[in-house]
Amino acid sequence: MAPRGSRPVEMDAVRAFGAYIRMLRENVRGAGRGKTLRQLARETGIAPSVLSRGERGLQDLRQAEYLDRLAPQLGVRPSVLRRVASAITDEDVRRLRPSRTGEETAGLPARSAQAVLWAKLHTELDALRGAPAETLEALLSYVEFLGSRGGNR
Repeated sequence: MAPRGSRPVEMDAVRAFGAYIRMLRENVRGAGRGKTLRQLARETGIAPSVLSRGERGLQDLRQAEYLDRLAPQLGVRPSVLRRVASAITDEDVRRLRPSRTGEETAGLPARSAQAVLWAKLHTELDALRGAPAETLEALLSYVEFLGSRGGNR
């Protein structure tokens, strides 16, 4: 049970975010450079057991003390990682979860985290319909800039 005055821990979101952290760590083409869990633990000063439990969704890594230490080692600004952590909710994960029995796989949380972020991005882009051309040109330029920095293509 959550302490009085705090919101309950969203376990689906905890699992999805943990899988997202693991994906960042294991991505050999990303800033994580395929680090082992022990390497990341050494670099961040976070116990390997905490990271392992967090990546499996058994411990909440969305706390500022973890996010601020993980972000630089995973090649992400702390503010971006905090935004991702707050963007993923249980409701979002459940909405995107396959509904047929037996369709859930071990990889579902990572896909869920990415799917939640893509769905939110799509919603924001839809809200830009009818925006001035200058706004859309600026957004397109920024997306192209991000893609040129080594995104997955």
